[in-house]
Amino acid sequence: MRIGVDIDGVLADSLPLWVSELNRFFKQNKRVEEIKLFDICRTYDITPGELNTFLDIRGKYLMSAPTPVAGAPHYLGRIKQNHDIYIVTAREGRYEPETREWLERHGFIFDELVLLGSHDKREACLERNLNVLVEDTLEIGIEVSSAGVPVLLMDAPYNQGELPGLVYRKRAWEEIYRAIVAESHKLVPAAPGRMPG
Repeated sequence: MRIGVDIDGVLADSLPLWVSELNRFFKQNKRVEEIKLFDICRTYDITPGELNTFLDIRGKYLMSAPTPVAGAPHYLGRIKQNHDIYIVTAREGRYEPETREWLERHGFIFDELVLLGSHDKREACLERNLNVLVEDTLEIGIEVSSAGVPVLLMDAPYNQGELPGLVYRKRAWEEIYRAIVAESHKLVPAAPGRMPG
């Protein structure tokens, strides 16, 4: 199969680091449970310009310092033995060096790194004919699944709610691994135009 995998919140435990740095920079005291990286400006009551200033100063650090999500290097390595891995992230292209270095430092092996600079992953998944996307943002999962690409949604405080068809909540990398390896026949819909993995 051709498997898309997000970085922040899926491979990288980024949220605690982001919250700590945002709190320090904007002199606030938000808790991890309150944050949606998908909508930082609203959560912190800041403008896009203020967010860009923050990223100009702290962005490279944020892309290179998080710890991996528990089990991610091990299970992604096992998945890679039999499947193609496409890292599909909303990170901007300017962070490619830090992103590649982080992935290599933590032993992540993949076929392609796609830095979109946007949360719109639907087209990237369709262009690469991905069979499944591992993601943590519910809004992205809904958009991608509406195009017929199943989504394994990494459980997080910010993505609770009812899941549409083709979006499956997973609580840990071991569950993601089992879904891909043992239950792949359930993930790949027999829809016209979709190529089998």
